[in-house]
Amino acid sequence: MFLIILLSAALAVTSGQRTLSVNTTEGVVVGYGDDYFEFYGLRYGGPVSGANRFKAPSPATPYPSEFHAMDRNIRCIQPTSSGHVGVEDCLYLDVFTKNVTYAKPVLVWLESEGYQLSRMPSSFRQLVTNDAVVVSLNYRLSIFGFLCLGVAEAPGNAGLKDIVLGLNWIKNNIAGFGGDPTNVVLLGHGSGAAIVDLLTMSPLAEGLFHKAIVLSGSVLAPWAVAYDPIGYAEIVGAKLAYEGKNSAELARSLVNTNIEVLMPVLEQEFTNNSVLFAPCIENTQLNGSFLTDAPINILRSGNYSQVPYLIGYTDREGTIRAAEADTWKRPMFQNFTQFLGVDLAFDTDANKKNASASIFNFYFGNSTEMDIEDYLDYHGDTSILVPAIRGALERASTSSAKVHLFEFAYRGSTNADWTYPAIPLNGVKHGGILEYLFGTNLTEQGAQAMFSFIRRLLVFANAGTPNFATPRDDAAQWLTVSNSSFNYFYFGGSPGHPMVEESKINPHTQRMTFWNQLYSKYYKTPVPVSSASKIVGLSLLLILCQILVF
Repeated sequence: MFLIILLSAALAVTSGQRTLSVNTTEGVVVGYGDDYFEFYGLRYGGPVSGANRFKAPSPATPYPSEFHAMDRNIRCIQPTSSGHVGVEDCLYLDVFTKNVTYAKPVLVWLESEGYQLSRMPSSFRQLVTNDAVVVSLNYRLSIFGFLCLGVAEAPGNAGLKDIVLGLNWIKNNIAGFGGDPTNVVLLGHGSGAAIVDLLTMSPLAEGLFHKAIVLSGSVLAPWAVAYDPIGYAEIVGAKLAYEGKNSAELARSLVNTNIEVLMPVLEQEFTNNSVLFAPCIENTQLNGSFLTDAPINILRSGNYSQVPYLIGYTDREGTIRAAEADTWKRPMFQNFTQFLGVDLAFDTDANKKNASASIFNFYFGNSTEMDIEDYLDYHGDTSILVPAIRGALERASTSSAKVHLFEFAYRGSTNADWTYPAIPLNGVKHGGILEYLFGTNLTEQGAQAMFSFIRRLLVFANAGTPNFATPRDDAAQWLTVSNSSFNYFYFGGSPGHPMVEESKINPHTQRMTFWNQLYSKYYKTPVPVSSASKIVGLSLLLILCQILVF
């Protein structure tokens, strides 16, 4: 079957660009390119507007004729600070490939900022020209993808179910684009990284992918899964003056709300950094659920897709909160208790006060003013670093597949020194790692660093390990995470110097020991929407608004 599909791909040359025709389950599609081919706007799902607004997607319908895949501007509707963009019926994907004569690993790029926004990288050229097929797929965002009311009209996780449908499309069609349907690799950053984690935990996605790469995010982060999904929806409903008596009525009201009425409310909340929508643990009484238990419970049970897994973070992830520093530092210093994460729960006020004091002293000590570096460390640790490291160890404890962890601290010319007013801060900012995955305007040293980093990722994509098949004198061994040896890999170096690669052990021991002890006493898991309790207060909104920047 694989050879038949490959033979059906016809290659032609036009006076401008080369074209490539591929036979898909929806009909013949035509891509264009020079040194590699780009297929934009391939339909993988049916309409998700109207009565389907918050429901699981349906398969795509056939094209009426040969489809020329040239529309690169299709985006799912999403709120922004300057108005909404995109369309509701948005279940399309893009494919990038160089050669269809042999099977290559398929990298599925999953990207969003806080489950609310999507932006395509400037280029997939480095991945495609180094022998990978790349797929970037749209999925519903914001309220459209993550309204979770635990009822048939809005069961939750519609955006994640979109991705599952897209992975099924890839399984059935990617061979015609030169991709190997038996080697599909999930690749996500920020909230996209948490989505990769979630896909490994969902029975709906089982067997649809074979490896996972997780960058600067984790499903164990306090922003990754909603703690009060009904409460978030009710806030939006109140702003629309709905007076429904139950979740089903609220869902029907939101389904029937005109998009031009709904979007200004979402845009206002987006600008206020207050109400956001995220994946949820669904009502277990409904069929077709994507997620039915807390991620930490799933990891500890071992009941998830145990595929080769690679996760990493940068050394200055806290820059995600740099923009809020002037607004947040003083309130944090004066009343730190209000800035505790929603993943901490206390049975007494005394315990809450003591834990708050302990965290404050760990990061800020006896200082009379909050230092910007300490501020960034706190937010980087709680949002990304600690969840990522913790998740790697939890997964390694139950997985039969290899788990690899890394820290990216290579300070190149484009990802280094996030400058807070008058204070130069060393380190790789949140998102800086992407410069060495998709970057196009790098210095010679930066280009060499990108080649080294991409080479490791593609070796992993092919073989399930980031180590070279034939040991090289100039390449450090990247050891796996295990219960007996907590290994990780370090990418270091500074502008003007080559990237340093070395194997290390026990990442950030002091921080991890502190948080492991705290979580052993006070960690709170999200619960299914059917039993979620109302959570109100500044701490909820503050920790939730962090997902805007992932």
